[in-house]
Amino acid sequence: MNKKFLAIASVCIVIAILSPLASYVYFYNRFNATFESYKLQIWDVWQENKKLEELKKIEQNPYLIKPYLVTTLGWYLHDSSDPVSSSRNTLTIYGRVLNVGATTAVNCRLIVNFYDNVTLLQTLEIDMGMGKVGYWSDIYVREVIRCDSADFVTRIEVTPKWS
Repeated sequence: MNKKFLAIASVCIVIAILSPLASYVYFYNRFNATFESYKLQIWDVWQENKKLEELKKIEQNPYLIKPYLVTTLGWYLHDSSDPVSSSRNTLTIYGRVLNVGATTAVNCRLIVNFYDNVTLLQTLEIDMGMGKVGYWSDIYVREVIRCDSADFVTRIEVTPKWS
């Protein structure tokens, strides 16, 4: 009986020693697997958030995904009292139109609006010759256009348009 008791006691001692170790290994592996899963989920959420931030930047800066024209224009309005008779009631417009967008601009034109204090008197459209303005390229504009209401104009707005 002494041998039997000794064998049972030995088995109990081995189980008592190995049980916490087995539990530790089991729970350590489970915890790490769960932690790795959470880490991957957090990484995925972070990546998605980063993509959304980039899209937001693109929406705020339209020239990153499409054409965008900017101008450096000057003009001179010749009224009906101009000393050069051929220049009377005309607008001379000159300068550059630059595409700073990421793609080519087509059907480029300038819309010229003539106003008195508040009323739109006349609208003219200037075709910029070339049908396309490529990325970071420019067009030099020099046009003389007729403005029958030149004597009443107090404000001129020039807006680039493209498609």
